[in-house]
Amino acid sequence: MTIIERYILGRVAVASAGAFAAMLAVVWVTQAVTRIDFATGTAQSAWVFLAIMGYLTPQFITLSLPFGILIGTIQVLGALNSDSELPVMASAWLGRSAIMKPVMIVAGVAAAFIALSSHFIEPAANRAVRDLITNARADLLTSVIQQGRFARPDAGIVIYVDEKSADGTLGGLMVADTRDPQVQLTYFARQAAVTDVNGSDALVMLDGQIHRRDAETGLVSTIAFDSYSLSLSQFGSTAETTQYFLHERSTAYLINPDPNDRFVQIWPGQAVGELYKRLTEWMFPLLFGLIALVFAGQPHSHRAAATMAMFLAFGTGMIYRWGSYYAYNETKTAPDTAIMIAVIPAVGIAISAVMFLRGYEVKIPDRILVALSKLVGALTDRTPRPQAAAPTVAE
Repeated sequence: MTIIERYILGRVAVASAGAFAAMLAVVWVTQAVTRIDFATGTAQSAWVFLAIMGYLTPQFITLSLPFGILIGTIQVLGALNSDSELPVMASAWLGRSAIMKPVMIVAGVAAAFIALSSHFIEPAANRAVRDLITNARADLLTSVIQQGRFARPDAGIVIYVDEKSADGTLGGLMVADTRDPQVQLTYFARQAAVTDVNGSDALVMLDGQIHRRDAETGLVSTIAFDSYSLSLSQFGSTAETTQYFLHERSTAYLINPDPNDRFVQIWPGQAVGELYKRLTEWMFPLLFGLIALVFAGQPHSHRAAATMAMFLAFGTGMIYRWGSYYAYNETKTAPDTAIMIAVIPAVGIAISAVMFLRGYEVKIPDRILVALSKLVGALTDRTPRPQAAAPTVAE
């Protein structure tokens, strides 16, 4: 590795690490705010909240790391342009591979970590979250329920209460269970409370109804009850033991899933989609590094081009990421679309690599940048300025 390559490598690594840390902090805080209800209950709930956020951190890293590389690389390339270093390198006939190599080394390290995390760290962390929620279900439920608000203690479960007493008694309870796409259940009760029934935690409801809606026919059957208990284990699974979602399963299980698995039956293609997702997540650091090179790896004639390159590259990265997630969600009902999870980043890598190595550059034309600069200047000139007081004439 040449001196210039080591120089670029060091700057890209430091800038990417800083951008990744900032991005991770934003994602972590944003996700923590959406789960802040877990921290409003007892001390145990606060501990569960912190533990859950800790276990979810590997997912946040997988999401944030490619964007950190993209932002850090564009910052470094923009600085090299501002200091006229990239033009000097180009005039000295320095090959594009000398700029591409250090960026790909940083992206490759990130890709290796994401590959390891996707197959081992994240599934284990997700299972730990499921176990934690199942073991502390009663405390979590009483903490997450807030008076006059819709709460989602688990996927497909929505709970609403009109009143919540200090002793935990709930008034005007509604529980909607839409986890099974074939049958939708809605529970209504005048009063309810979380209590122990035969050694297990249960939500005991008084004076209410159960509405059972068949998704195929649309028919609704109603059952009235004086007292009804709903096991809290059903908010995590419908079995006595914890039943994990497919994203919580190991990669070996996804290769040969149990056909009797409830979630395999509900979403027949998600096992394949989850497997493809884990096999391709490592591509995104490489893709985002190449996107940064395409948009900011060539000498620019305007300083404003660096800012525009950031917006264009970030938007392009979001499109690739959204396309992959969309294909993943479609696999729940259409298993044949799973291949698109791999095709989208692979095609993006190939296109970006060819564009950079052949010197193609995607940027806003100079005349548009000049027009934008004039527009900003005109708006600035129209800003009212304080006027000096008129001189007074002595009599």
